[in-house]
Amino acid sequence: MTARRHRPLRAAALLRALPGQVRIAFVAGVTAFVLCGSGAWWLFQHVRADVYARTEERAFGLSLQLAAQAATGKQPLSDPLLGWPLIEIDRAGRVTVAAGGAQDLADLPKLLPPPPAPPPHRATGSPERGTVHVGAVDEREHERFHRSDGTLKPPADADTRAEEDARTAHQNAHALAHHTMTVFATTVHTPAHACRLPTEPDGSCRSTLYVLVPSYITEQAGAPLRVPLLVGVPLAALLVAALAWAAARRSLRPVEAIRREVAEITDTSLDRRVPVPDARDPVRRLALTTNITLDRLETAVERQRRFVADASHELRSPVAALRYELETALAHPDTINPHEALRDALAATHRLHTLTDDLLLLARPDHPAAHSLVDLAGLASELVHEYQHRGHPVSLGNKPDQAPVRGDGAQLHRLLRNLLDNAVRHAHTAVVLDVTTDGRTHTLTLHNDGPPLPPDEYEHIFERFTRLDEARARDTGGSGLGLAIARDIAERHHGTLTAHSDHPHPGTTFTLTLPGAGGAAAEGCL
Repeated sequence: MTARRHRPLRAAALLRALPGQVRIAFVAGVTAFVLCGSGAWWLFQHVRADVYARTEERAFGLSLQLAAQAATGKQPLSDPLLGWPLIEIDRAGRVTVAAGGAQDLADLPKLLPPPPAPPPHRATGSPERGTVHVGAVDEREHERFHRSDGTLKPPADADTRAEEDARTAHQNAHALAHHTMTVFATTVHTPAHACRLPTEPDGSCRSTLYVLVPSYITEQAGAPLRVPLLVGVPLAALLVAALAWAAARRSLRPVEAIRREVAEITDTSLDRRVPVPDARDPVRRLALTTNITLDRLETAVERQRRFVADASHELRSPVAALRYELETALAHPDTINPHEALRDALAATHRLHTLTDDLLLLARPDHPAAHSLVDLAGLASELVHEYQHRGHPVSLGNKPDQAPVRGDGAQLHRLLRNLLDNAVRHAHTAVVLDVTTDGRTHTLTLHNDGPPLPPDEYEHIFERFTRLDEARARDTGGSGLGLAIARDIAERHHGTLTAHSDHPHPGTTFTLTLPGAGGAAAEGCL
């Protein structure tokens, strides 16, 4: 049982291991074989059934004709369908007429269905349909018709007509033997003046005429179809399999071209793209998707290269400053102020630590932010109050009572602080923060009255290590990562962060939009 259970699994695994076009050809060939074979079997059976039905009709008509002849006492019966198997048995059980091989079948009278009831006022009845399973052939004259090896003898030129008829009848008997076939039974009443072997007190004859429907007629009708169907079905299946294999191979050529192109793409040739076929099919969509993925990969790799180059450059300055301070302190311990040297080294270390934290934040995977309930309006008020106590010109404009959002409170705090640090760094005299809401989304705008950004810099400033004023950025300790981190946090919270200079007052405005927390209450907001 276990071996039988594993055989289909091994067959399925073997089928999956075959190449795709071979698998398609195999399935198409098997399907064509099953469909064509089913159609051929149906056609063969339909032809046989149709021939047998028409043969039964002929046997029915022959029964009427021969019964009418038998009722007149005509002997022998004139069979217009020469060689048709028939037998007439009278009420005494005597065989009065037999032809077409029926005379050579053993015990045939005992196997036939019982005779129908005779009609009261007619010479012949209506043929009644029945079935009979014919037995073996009576071989009492075996040597007369058979060779020594048991096969039937062919007709000889010296045969008389009677000998030829007897040999043909014996061959027909072999064709009828051991078959179940239809038989039509017709009652016959022959008057006394025409009866040779009376069965009734008045000298008349009563008998039953049986006409058999030979099964070999259907075999002869189906024989011309057997060879064409047995040969044609496998050939049709092979042809379908070959066409399916050719079509699959042709349809997979673009896929192979895509594979070869992708295999040749390396980190130094990311600008290459796979060919896109003209046919609008899944292969074309695969090629387009592959090219889009290569575009993203090229952009990501290019950004990564720039990031690594910029990061190494930015880290070099604080590391060099720290090294210089330490080497100077060691080389000239008597000429330096220890307090100032330690303070400068601490400042370089602090800048290095801040820059490292920013780089680690940007380099982490884009996992979703936490889903705590945070009041954006309260967080903005808290930071504005803090910056005001530090002496920065930051003021809070419009603010709703609550602006709850789902997210990470620490990250949102970092986002707003980066925006405020950037605004304070570039403002001349004032920074204004506003929070508005429409119930579904909350919008925070931060405007500084510094130099307005040119339109082509609206997106550029969110790139990593971007400085529009290098000297000023270095003097104030900016690393060029604050706005990049802010946008990254906004996107992690399914929001947007943009910059523009279309505020009514001169300067630059940053707009942060975050989805609201729905109908959640602000109680417990971070």
